[in-house]
Amino acid sequence: MAKRMYTAYARNYAVQLISFLGFAFGLSMALLSYVISSYFQEVSGSDNVSLFYICIFTVILGTLFALNHVIERVGRAKTLMILLAVQIGVLCALQFFDISFFGAFLLIVYYVVYGIIWVIFDIILEAYSEDEKTGRVRGAYLSVLNIGFLIGPMLSTYILEQYGFHMIFTVTLLIYILIFLTVFVALNDIQGHVVKKNLSTKKIFNQFRAKKNLFYAYCISYTLRFFYAVMVVYMPLYLRFIDVSWQEIGVMFSIMLIPFSIVQYPAGLLADKKYGEKEMLIIGLVIMIVSLVCMYIISVPHFVLWTVVLFVSRVGAAFVEAMLDIYFYKQITDNDIAIINFFRTTRAVAYITSAVIVGVVMMITDDLNCIFAVSCAVLMCGLGIATLLRDTAVKK
Repeated sequence: MAKRMYTAYARNYAVQLISFLGFAFGLSMALLSYVISSYFQEVSGSDNVSLFYICIFTVILGTLFALNHVIERVGRAKTLMILLAVQIGVLCALQFFDISFFGAFLLIVYYVVYGIIWVIFDIILEAYSEDEKTGRVRGAYLSVLNIGFLIGPMLSTYILEQYGFHMIFTVTLLIYILIFLTVFVALNDIQGHVVKKNLSTKKIFNQFRAKKNLFYAYCISYTLRFFYAVMVVYMPLYLRFIDVSWQEIGVMFSIMLIPFSIVQYPAGLLADKKYGEKEMLIIGLVIMIVSLVCMYIISVPHFVLWTVVLFVSRVGAAFVEAMLDIYFYKQITDNDIAIINFFRTTRAVAYITSAVIVGVVMMITDDLNCIFAVSCAVLMCGLGIATLLRDTAVKK
């Protein structure tokens, strides 16, 4: 698809800068993502923390539908800076409160804003991606982003065990200040001069229905995000339930996330030059399904066994995530902000529906092990849909 013209130097500089910001953002996300459910658990006194996530992602879902109008008026970089300033304010406020319902409210605000920032980074990166290099650009970005994710869990669980939540909030605050200053100094020239398509939600939905491959990609993305939602929210609680320590969980999760840093760039390169996205996407889904079956069977706190299974599951997830991103962005242009926003609603929809489904199942069975069976069933649906995708042409 046609992109706005940039010099090769400007394009490469911007991609490198956005990748650095992606690393910092990934690290800030990982510091809180895997321990925030523990905060909600302490506040509520229950393992069933579904209601918190339903609130968070219902707000994110509603906000995403209005985001393109905001960006058209304010601009990409300015919208990003406003949201980063909100995050800094929230993290400063969290320093003054112990574990409480008001602290939980502030974390809900934090999570909502972080979900929107995630989408804006995507929109900015898309402005600098050429179709023939989409796989390499997005694969490199995802790899760097996930290096931040890789460091985060081990660091956050260590800080939590040694110093508590307040120190996690402090470290995250410092990272957000760095991101804000970098965006303010170096990315402020990315303006919001985009084509105003004024697409209503109904028209966007109709576009997805008309373009079946976009619709299939949306459905598969939903199944992947469902898996992530269950793993991020309930996996730490399940491992603690079977007596795995926070320190072991941190090491497990950091090793588990290695595939996202080493798999996605080579996968993007292969998608551009040799294989289509469809084949590697199907392979990734099969790996994830087999891994979930193993998780359902394992019920002992065996460190090595859990680490291996979690690692293999993320090898599959890394393939699926990279192939989905590449496939989707080859179908659109950087002016399709409304389409990008709608596609990114899969994360919010997945968190809401997973929280509802798992919450209901847990009320019936009172068994956290159900999370693996539910996730496996959803991914099997995604596998069936993946077979319907039309592969993109490979440019050698």
